[in-house]
Amino acid sequence: MGALGQIEGRDYLLIERYGEDNEARLPDLAAELIGLNVRFILATSQPSVVAAARVTRTVPIIGRLNDDPVENGMAKSLARPAGNISGVYSLAEELTPKRLSLLKQVVPSALRVGVLLRDDWPSAKRAWQTEEAAATQLGLELVALNVRSAGDLAAALSEAGANHLDGIITFRNPTVVTNLKLIAEQCRKLGLPAVFDAREYVDAGGLMSYGPNIDAIYRQLARFAVKLLNGTSVGEIPIEEPTKFELVINRRTADAIGIRLSPDILMSADQVIE
Repeated sequence: MGALGQIEGRDYLLIERYGEDNEARLPDLAAELIGLNVRFILATSQPSVVAAARVTRTVPIIGRLNDDPVENGMAKSLARPAGNISGVYSLAEELTPKRLSLLKQVVPSALRVGVLLRDDWPSAKRAWQTEEAAATQLGLELVALNVRSAGDLAAALSEAGANHLDGIITFRNPTVVTNLKLIAEQCRKLGLPAVFDAREYVDAGGLMSYGPNIDAIYRQLARFAVKLLNGTSVGEIPIEEPTKFELVINRRTADAIGIRLSPDILMSADQVIE
């Protein structure tokens, strides 16, 4: 906001609320913010967007949209959302084939890949269909690992290790996001190469990630915020796609689980954690 000439306390007041990794709290927090007569809500995750949308159809909501906003009914179109929601669509589903391809690149012998998903999450079915088509082209078999809690995650990853799966892919959902550190640590402990959608997992010890640069997304959302402060209707602000993508690799994790990274993939990485 500062880069756009906006000064907190003069041009806007930031009121923050945190779910503390508890998805159930989000609707109450959204209602609390609306009760404070906020101009708009910035939601930092898909569950936060969903929670705010359940509470209000009039207060503008902008944020990181991980699920297709047209497919899930949050917007009439990307160019003209027409409702009270806009933001940056992170292409989480569309990029899953790329992540699967990266896994095959670092583990050429891979045949069976576990997919951490939550079958009750709206985008799970569509994401599975997209990933399955990519897996067929790569000669891979996908194994669904349904996880709705931290306990499910531990059990699913242990099962993946016991069944000698060759790698792990994640579909973004509240369980996976909330427990990212647990997933990264367990994959490393069990020697499971995993490719994630955001660098936070790699910072926590995961092998690698490919997805939008989160800082760049928030710079985009800052422009949305300025438009709203200047009186633009949220329904008239086009939903954008990310402007910057990054491949991040944790070389320490690769060494720890016995993965030899080729010079080509190391050179293509935007950042290598040594």
